[in-house]
Amino acid sequence: MKEENATVARQRTDTAEDAGRGALPGGPAAAGGGSATLAQSLRSRHITMISIGGAVGAGLFVGSGVSIQQAGPGILISYAVTAAVVILVMRMLAEMSMPRPDTGAFAVYGRLAFGRWAGFASGWLYWVGWPLGLCVESIALAQIVHGWLPALPVWLTALTVVAVVSAVNLTSVRAYGEMEFWAVWIKVAVIALFIAVGIVAVAGLLPGTPAPGVGNLVDHGGFLPMGLSGVVIATSGAMFSFSGTEIVTIAAGETQDAAAAIRKSTRTILLRVSVFYLGSLAVIVLLLPWNSAAVGASPFVATLSHLGLNGASTLLNIVLFAALLSTMNSQLYASSRMLFALARDQDAPAFLARVSRRGVPYTAILLTVAVAVLCLLLQVFHPTTAFTRLVNITGDTVYITWIGIAASHLVLGRHDRAAGRRPATGTGVWLFPWLTWATLIALVALYAVMISLPDAREDAVLALGFTVAIALVGLWLQRKRPVRDQSSALQCPTSHGRSPRGQGEERAGGARRGR
Repeated sequence: MKEENATVARQRTDTAEDAGRGALPGGPAAAGGGSATLAQSLRSRHITMISIGGAVGAGLFVGSGVSIQQAGPGILISYAVTAAVVILVMRMLAEMSMPRPDTGAFAVYGRLAFGRWAGFASGWLYWVGWPLGLCVESIALAQIVHGWLPALPVWLTALTVVAVVSAVNLTSVRAYGEMEFWAVWIKVAVIALFIAVGIVAVAGLLPGTPAPGVGNLVDHGGFLPMGLSGVVIATSGAMFSFSGTEIVTIAAGETQDAAAAIRKSTRTILLRVSVFYLGSLAVIVLLLPWNSAAVGASPFVATLSHLGLNGASTLLNIVLFAALLSTMNSQLYASSRMLFALARDQDAPAFLARVSRRGVPYTAILLTVAVAVLCLLLQVFHPTTAFTRLVNITGDTVYITWIGIAASHLVLGRHDRAAGRRPATGTGVWLFPWLTWATLIALVALYAVMISLPDAREDAVLALGFTVAIALVGLWLQRKRPVRDQSSALQCPTSHGRSPRGQGEERAGGARRGR
């Protein structure tokens, strides 16, 4: 306990010294030469639910059916491996963000570790997929409402939902936190109830439903009916399902006590991931044959129908409505904050760093919404397969984002330890740097497997090419205006989350990285 308190004390001292050099403690630096900053009104309970909402989305309720068809009962291995990777990536982010909480999160850490080009590429790569995600989620949500109210056209409902989510985000970050808090509670309650009922059924205690034993795990081609290749393919879908967990470190920049919130969410992520994903999927593959058409279409509905629970479809649609609303809320939040951070660090037009009186980056929100609405209208009135391809490509960039996080952690983790700053208890990566290397190698290997698979190769190669193109633009900007490169922060033992303005003052202090 004394050691942890000493670590926290050192981190607070570092943060205070940063504040004196131009960075704001616990939040983003001032944009350009102005004084506008984001509000810090999120609380620990908001961060906890935001982290859960990022990990549990519509992918679990619907997308998991496709993964089950790809791997059979081996889906449990796919999600167990993915869960292990997610836990390690989250601990990397927690370790890096504890002493340097910033709205730019992993984009800022990439910039500190490798130079401006890495932060530029990471930030833009992360942002570009969210407007497309908003479009897809709004259409899916509108189709649910259309099933309830056929008179309402899909495009009108989709636009209305986007407007509502936009209004919430424009109001204040506290409004976003409250909306996410209650939307996630609905998902958590339903999943917990599903798992509880499933356990009772598996135990043979539910009237009219005999105990299935392990028959469904081994009687339909064995536990690995598609072999290890099926497990690897399903891991790709599982990885995408977990995308969004990193939003908690973006939100940390607007949290009253960022260190405590990050520590709490990191310590509990193992339990959440295990219970929500592995628990619910175990119930499904125990109660039903994995190759059932109903499982592939909608695993949760199929399971509830098997248990004789009438109205399962209606219940799932209500939960999906909440899940999609929660996802859209977080997508707009995360994308606008990343865009704000890019503008603040002079990697995006300066007007995107403007902040309202309530501390909301309204221009970044409005631009993201405008792009999403444009995509929505084009897809509704002129649907094209090119849009689906673009969505798939941006989905593959989740791998690349996490690869960047692991690589940044290798550099910053070594730097912090060399400077005598040990990770706070409950946030560091075990066996550093070996587990970080293992995670990095695993992610690269999984991406290489995607490239080797005919069905996934084209999108994976295009996503990689898109990443290289953005990185080259970042390198060009870094060479053209090297004064804005933040990587010299590594030369100063107390530089955490410093603004570009503060960084520039010390750029002569040592050799730069990434040039």
